[in-house]
Amino acid sequence: MSELKKLQELRKGLVLLSRNRKVVYSFHETFEMVDELLNIVDDLIEKKSSPE
Repeated sequence: MSELKKLQELRKGLVLLSRNRKVVYSFHETFEMVDELLNIVDDLIEKKSSPE
């Protein structure tokens, strides 16, 4: 997945968890979403911190 696609997924997930969300998620669903977003962030950090 490209960096742009990952950033778009990250933004989409953050919007779903934001104050302006239209749906209230259960704790379980929220934790799963946060874990997925953290994985995206970790991948982006890893790519940026590794020498090319």
